[in-house]
Amino acid sequence: MKTKMPTLSEATRVVYKRRKNGTKSATNFLIGMKHNIKALGDLPVNKITRPMVNKMMDILKEKPYKNSNAVINQKMGYLRVVLQEMEEDGYIEMIKMPKPRPTKNSKVHYLTEDMEKDLLDYLYSKQNPNTWLAAEIIKCLIDLGCRVNELMNLENRFVDFENNQINFNDRKNDQAVAVPMTDRVQKIMKKCLSYSGRPTEKVFCGVNYAWLNAIWQKARKDLGYADKKFYTIHLCRHTCASRLVQRGVPILLVKDWLGHEDIENTMIYAHLAPKALHSVVDVLND
Repeated sequence: MKTKMPTLSEATRVVYKRRKNGTKSATNFLIGMKHNIKALGDLPVNKITRPMVNKMMDILKEKPYKNSNAVINQKMGYLRVVLQEMEEDGYIEMIKMPKPRPTKNSKVHYLTEDMEKDLLDYLYSKQNPNTWLAAEIIKCLIDLGCRVNELMNLENRFVDFENNQINFNDRKNDQAVAVPMTDRVQKIMKKCLSYSGRPTEKVFCGVNYAWLNAIWQKARKDLGYADKKFYTIHLCRHTCASRLVQRGVPILLVKDWLGHEDIENTMIYAHLAPKALHSVVDVLND
């Protein structure tokens, strides 16, 4: 761990500078974190605990904020981003964040196959090494359902071609998960690993979240999704989960695939498989 510990406001400025893209979302991030800091206190980032974050969420529910659960969840998401980047920078170990507050009419957004094709075609059409690599990474995110930081930090030694799986040993809840590789993920991994040799070297070395997010935001604007708040990189993880459920994979297996600690986090996708639920009656009719 590094010695000079930034405060939450200092960490917020660092993250803002990295991700600043002139959009409304960057301004919302700053406003949201300002409220978080006022409710939580401008503490050194290594002093922030889960009970403190719970208390912060309670404060945001009261006057003068009177935030809805949806807004509170968004602000907690901003805090999570800041703490995750401080972890990547070597300042802290990520705390276990509270569960999101329940919201009315929660809708899970995901990439349809047409939306995915449009995005990938756009990136490949640029004929640029950066956008080409971004397209390859996005395909991995969609098929693996992992978090962006999990893929960015993936080391060569955790790609197991013999068993056709990737071992995510550093997941948010400290639970190791072996995720099978699709054909296209396997091809990408073989291609990327051929450029590097050391087992502890990252598969996608030289790139990070900020780099990928900048390319994603440009694509988002050019493809006409600039005003769609749901169109974030995390959409790839939702896409994987949604497709698994839609294609009949049991929700408990989806939970394990995503590395969720609590089944409640996975149940947001359950409504995408109504036919699977109706088919259960056949068992009772036998």
